[in-house]
Amino acid sequence: MSVASANVSRVSGLLAASGAELARLTDATLLHDGAAPIRGAAVDSRRIAERRGALFVALPGVQTDGRLHLLHAIEQGANALLIEEGGDRAAQEHLQLALSAAAERGVSILSVPSGVAALSQLASAWRARFDVETIGVTGSVGKTTTKEAIYSALGGERDRVAATPGNANNEIGLPLALLNLPDATERFVAEMGMYVGGEISALCAMARPRIGVVTAIDAVHAERAGGLDAIESAKGELIAALPADGWAILAADDARVMRLAARGPARVLTAGHAEGADVHIVSVELDQETARTRVELRVDEERLQIDLPLFGAQFARSAGLAIAVAKVCGVDLRAAASRLSEVQLPNGRASVRNIGGVRLIDDAYNAAPSSMAAALVTLSSATGARFAALGAMGELGEYAAAAHEEIGRAAAESGLTMLLVFGTEADGIAAGARSAGMPVDQIVRLSADEQGIIAGAGLIADRVRTGDTVLIKASRSVALERLVAALDERLSGGHA
Repeated sequence: MSVASANVSRVSGLLAASGAELARLTDATLLHDGAAPIRGAAVDSRRIAERRGALFVALPGVQTDGRLHLLHAIEQGANALLIEEGGDRAAQEHLQLALSAAAERGVSILSVPSGVAALSQLASAWRARFDVETIGVTGSVGKTTTKEAIYSALGGERDRVAATPGNANNEIGLPLALLNLPDATERFVAEMGMYVGGEISALCAMARPRIGVVTAIDAVHAERAGGLDAIESAKGELIAALPADGWAILAADDARVMRLAARGPARVLTAGHAEGADVHIVSVELDQETARTRVELRVDEERLQIDLPLFGAQFARSAGLAIAVAKVCGVDLRAAASRLSEVQLPNGRASVRNIGGVRLIDDAYNAAPSSMAAALVTLSSATGARFAALGAMGELGEYAAAAHEEIGRAAAESGLTMLLVFGTEADGIAAGARSAGMPVDQIVRLSADEQGIIAGAGLIADRVRTGDTVLIKASRSVALERLVAALDERLSGGHA
């Protein structure tokens, strides 16, 4: 018997009542019908234990082939396995073992040409069953922060709001988030990333957003995307996908973002420092004692005070965009503003810790020209001595040389005690700082290998004192979280 297909306002019910139904939804070949109901999905067999009865999608990957973990998925409680056709001898042997175990435990096994395509097809069919209000969030920087701010402003779990976990914003992460939506979900905040044009369109076809939020357009992934114009066009796919009764929520201070208003029929609401913004950022104040950010917004004639548990003026933009979403969703704005005091970000995204009396700004997860510049502005406001440990901003393509030199000049103007530059790809930062007049003895170039990380941690730990601030920021590929861990060990051990 098929699960209900009529749209309902809240998520409920099973993904599929049987392997046969799952095969119909994915156009798969049914290798074994275990007749057990399926609820939720995972691509990591280790996550099945958290959602017993789920579908395990065995994707081949660079590090491992999911088809080698079929038995483990069954042991962890999977009720169905979705595999890609073909595979080497080892994959075929594991499939035969899984077929035997499936017959004993009532597990369904299905085969498809492409696991990713089947995952998207299944998520699209699942999403079509429910009238969940989806808020799509994209942008070159600030996507995850803004997604989390919207989630908090709308009330989070207690108000039946769900969001993509972490930065699960691609053709695998987003469908998994949809398939694992909690029962009774009414609103879903979907982060949407891209490398090239067409990817956000595909995510929109799956998630069907009514509200779209664009945070910024910068040269992130420009090397792959083909330049800023191509990135602008790709980000605009979210706005183009919105219905006429939907809302485009745009960052008012970004000219490229504002141009996207013409990309679709949706109504437009803006948020930012610009005087004409619908949600106007009136003021931003950084609290040096608590490492929090106080923001005042004006919406119509109403003033809202927001106390963000984040340290950085750039976070005011995410707060403004979140309040704009709350407004079009009919959520009480004062309640939304109050809830933003509880917003939480994943580790490595401008998280602030006090270690041995030293403030450590851990922003090692990612970096773009605009976010790097914003982090340096925040650092320049800190009291005490200021240290910046910076690495390369990846995939900037033709913009890389100029962007790194510009960040170096900004670093020189930030009143730093010391600038540490990790990796040869970031040499432009050191060059820019020198050209802006920063003394050579305050600039330290280090390798980005373990030896360089250890040396950098030692240099900082030997010089910082109570009340000083250290910023650590680079693209994910540099892995400066190693420096965070090394400094944590040194400073907590009494080296400061």
